Amino acid sequence: MLSASIVTTEPSVAAPSSEIQALTVAFLYNFMKLSEWPPQTITNEFTLCAIQSSDYSIDVDSLAGKEVQSYTLKIRHLMQGDSIEGCQLLYIPEDEKPIRLREWLKIMDKKPLLSVSSTPGFLDQGGMIELVSEGDHLLFEVNLTPVEQAGIKISSKMLQIAREVQGNP
Repeated sequence: MLSASIVTTEPSVAAPSSEIQALTVAFLYNFMKLSEWPPQTITNEFTLCAIQSSDYSIDVDSLAGKEVQSYTLKIRHLMQGDSIEGCQLLYIPEDEKPIRLREWLKIMDKKPLLSVSSTPGFLDQGGMIELVSEGDHLLFEVNLTPVEQAGIKISSKMLQIAREVQGNP
């Protein structure tokens, strides 16, 4: 299940960043399990690619070796200029510079690669899934237009629990 609550001692206190990071990793894994890529884009493994970040890093390495749709999950850390070839999901951290975020999205345009970020306004820039912290919850929103243009199908179960779905269902 993708919906997640974080327990805190006071309802008005924001969730600790380590808990948000753990939930982010869980969401990324479930997004991969609940999405379908064109068959020719997957060889013998699934690859989750994450942009390296100095300020905000999540431990996606803990997912390495897990199974996703009968494939082994591989993790790649990318820096600006690295190839996205072979990636099924690209996680772009919130602290990525706006110009670099636009460059990543331009490189990914219409490629069968699911883009995920917690950057505010990510969907408006052409991103596919935006993670949103709301109080003590981590939620997500989906923009179906770039998802469909990339040939990716997202499970109806996932769309039902999204906070918001933009584009044609």
